[in-house]
Amino acid sequence: MNRTVAVRYAFGVVGETRREAHLATAPGTGIPAEWLTFCGVEIPANQAEVSDKPAGMPCVRCLAGATGSIKS
Repeated sequence: MNRTVAVRYAFGVVGETRREAHLATAPGTGIPAEWLTFCGVEIPANQAEVSDKPAGMPCVRCLAGATGSIKS
């Protein structure tokens, strides 16, 4: 069963302003080579922190993608 996880660059890989918590779908088994986030960012697995809970500043584009279209 797939689930949504929070993925961000690990400490020291990029500057703090780029360490947004993105949302991605975790595969049923194993770890992907790259995490493809809801907003389209690809984070290499060997450079990522993955959590079942949000941590850090959320990516607004990922949040919007997780909730569907925003209508005004």
